[in-house]
Amino acid sequence: MPIRSSVNEILETALQENTITPAEAGSLMSIDLLSPEMYSLCSAANQLSRRQFGNYGEVYAQIGLDYAPCPGNCEFCSFGASHSVVQEVIEYPIADIVQSAKICEEQGANGIYLMTTARYRFDKFLDVAQAVRQAISPELPLVANIPDFDAIQAGKLVAFGFNAVYHAIRLNESKGTALPIQQRIRTIEYAHQAGLRLHFCVEPVGPEHSVEELVDLMFLGRDLQATFSGAMRRVCVPGTPAAKYGEVTWWELARIVAVCRLVMGDTVLGHCTHEPNLPALLAGGNLYWAEMGPNPRDNHPQTQDFRGSSVIQCQNLLREVGYDVRSGPAITAS
Repeated sequence: MPIRSSVNEILETALQENTITPAEAGSLMSIDLLSPEMYSLCSAANQLSRRQFGNYGEVYAQIGLDYAPCPGNCEFCSFGASHSVVQEVIEYPIADIVQSAKICEEQGANGIYLMTTARYRFDKFLDVAQAVRQAISPELPLVANIPDFDAIQAGKLVAFGFNAVYHAIRLNESKGTALPIQQRIRTIEYAHQAGLRLHFCVEPVGPEHSVEELVDLMFLGRDLQATFSGAMRRVCVPGTPAAKYGEVTWWELARIVAVCRLVMGDTVLGHCTHEPNLPALLAGGNLYWAEMGPNPRDNHPQTQDFRGSSVIQCQNLLREVGYDVRSGPAITAS
């Protein structure tokens, strides 16, 4: 089956590191998953990533700090207070979090994420961060994955050793969550003003999300000057409102990862996918997360024993598709 000339022209434009348009991205999102065009799309995104990122892949380690009902009530999250999936409150001791960070660094993580629910106190988060910063190598990037914050708090994140924040406008934000879109964008603006890099992702993707929604978020990540973008599929945690919609396949996710890679062009230093999977690594992805402690995609307080992958497992997957695993600090947060 021949590849349509219109599709080929878009891919050639992207490979020449020229910007594709929202309409062109939407056209690529309609490519049949079982067609030769799908393989051409993935090949173009794969070539772009390997060329621009020097064939290196990165692995971050994300450590959850608390397992508790959260007032954010995100429709996809196991912690949503109104879902009653997670009902107990566990806040992990600083010593345990520090130990997890040290283990991840020893395994070769390129950066450490610290993640909390929306109920976790900011001052306590800084206490944890200070202990972790002192325990790991000074050049290892520290990334905050926390609720919305103001300009003063953004400055404190920098003062306590953070290099970047993960802050996304999620699919169905403010409708399927209790968090206003404009508030999240203001937080991103505060992060930029403080000198923090922005990590962003099209997430959490489900089969009910339209091409227009997905493409809009891809371009929003570009407009917000994300250091990396990518795509994450939603996990159907039993008891969460969004679980009824089901999940996309890894191959469907690969198409989204590939189109997003072409949208981001030469504006990023890496391209992510989650959970760790091989198809997306052949569609432009080069960045994974290992996970320890609580996670919104799991209803167990220690996700490394259930859904989460280790740093070593993530590194091995990168090597499976021919990536060189970066040694030392992640360039996407340094």
